[in-house]
Amino acid sequence: MDSNSNSENIHQRHDTSYRFLLSSKKLFVELLRSFIDRGWVQAVDEEHVQEIPHSFVLQDFKRQEADLVYRVNLNGQDVVFYLLLEMQSSVDYRMPYRLLLYQVEIWRYLLQNEEASLANRKSFQLPPIIPIVLYNGKKKWTAERQFRSLMANEEMFGSELLNFEYLFIDVARYTEEELLSLSNTIGSVFLLDQTEDRQQLLSRLGKLMGTIQRMPEDSQQKFMAWMANIFLQKLPENEPNLQQFIQNVKGDASYMALEKVLDDIEREGELRGRLEGKLEGKLEGKEQVAMRMIEEQLDADLISRVTGFSLDKIDQLRAQGNGGTK
Repeated sequence: MDSNSNSENIHQRHDTSYRFLLSSKKLFVELLRSFIDRGWVQAVDEEHVQEIPHSFVLQDFKRQEADLVYRVNLNGQDVVFYLLLEMQSSVDYRMPYRLLLYQVEIWRYLLQNEEASLANRKSFQLPPIIPIVLYNGKKKWTAERQFRSLMANEEMFGSELLNFEYLFIDVARYTEEELLSLSNTIGSVFLLDQTEDRQQLLSRLGKLMGTIQRMPEDSQQKFMAWMANIFLQKLPENEPNLQQFIQNVKGDASYMALEKVLDDIEREGELRGRLEGKLEGKLEGKEQVAMRMIEEQLDADLISRVTGFSLDKIDQLRAQGNGGTK
C-alpha cells in the first residue's frame, strides 16, 4: 500500500513537471535542439509542431512514467516524435520492447483516422516514429538501446530481424558547466533537477537568475510554476517566503517573487553567520539577537528556531521594540 502510494506520488510530481513543461511546443523544440545531436534537428520548426492528445503508456507503467506525442512536418513529411518520460528509479531492461509496443499503438491510432481507400493504396507509407526516452533517475542507464539486442542469437541474422534504436536523454549525466552554457529554460530545469540539497539548489539558482530573467515570457511562466513544485520537493515547508512564492507564481510577479525568496534566504544565512557566536552568550545576548532579527523583519518561526525563544517571548520583544512595554 505504502509502496504503491509512493509510486503514485512520484509519478504525479513527474507529470506536473516535465510533462507540464514539454507540453509547450517551444520547450519541446528547445529540448531537441539542446540535447539531440542529429542533422535533422535544426529543421524542426515550432510552427509545424502539433501535439497528438493521447497517451500510449501501458497500464502497468502509468505510475512510473508519462509520455508526449508530437506530429512534426519535417521538410514536407509528417514525422511522429514519441517522448517517453521515464521516472522509475531502477533501469528497465525491456525498454526497447516497450517502445516497440508504443510505436505499434501509435500507428494503429493514426490509421484509425485514415480513409480505407488511402490506407490501401500502393503508395501507402507509415509515418516515421522517432522514440526518445528522457530519464532523470540517479542510477546509470545500462539498458540496451537497439531493439534487436534483446533477441536471442540475434548475431546469427541480418536485416531480416526487426530493429530500431531510441534516442536517450539522461538528465543526471550533464555537467553544471554544460547546462549553464545552454542559457535556456530546459538547461536550467535539468540543472535544478540534479540538485541534491538545499545549499546546492540555492547556489545554482543564483547562477541562473540572469538566464531566468531573459527567458521568453511564456517559458518563464512555465519555469516558475515548475520551480514551485521543485521548491516543495527540495526545501522545507517552513522555508521563509516559500508559500508566498508559490502563491505568487503568476505573470510578471514570478521573477520578482523568486528574487525575494533568494534575497531573504541569503540574508538569513548571513545573519545566522554573523550572530552564531552571540547565541552562546547570556539571555541578554539572545534577546539582542532576537531584536536584530525582528528589525530585519524575519519570520517569528525562524527567530524561534535560532534563539530557542517561544513565540510568546518573541511577541513580547517585538512589542518592546515598538515601545509597547518598558
